[in-house]
Amino acid sequence: MGPVEIARLSDDRDIGAVLRGRQQHAGHLAVVHVRQEREQGPPRVAVVASRRVGSAVARNRAKRLLREASRHVDWRAGTDVVLVARAACAASMMQPVRDEVTQLAGRLGVLEEAA
Repeated sequence: MGPVEIARLSDDRDIGAVLRGRQQHAGHLAVVHVRQEREQGPPRVAVVASRRVGSAVARNRAKRLLREASRHVDWRAGTDVVLVARAACAASMMQPVRDEVTQLAGRLGVLEEAA
């Protein structure tokens, strides 16, 4: 499976609405928050890393890893996703991050059904 086209979730109100929602699952590397109120359109993803993750270099690395991992997840259309990095994410490699994000998305039920 190659990278999937996703849109950026950039409006602060939309990001806040996703974070206030109760649909979330936490892993060792990231926390996945989702909201499924739109019927169609590409999935929209925002990536967040607080200062708890580490220095600016560590935060940027964690965000790059999560952003790339989100491109390889088969999100359901119309899903808004906020990925929150945890401190261990910055020191991790791509494959474990991708596996965890996919696993958490599956637990939340936001993966596209296999045809």
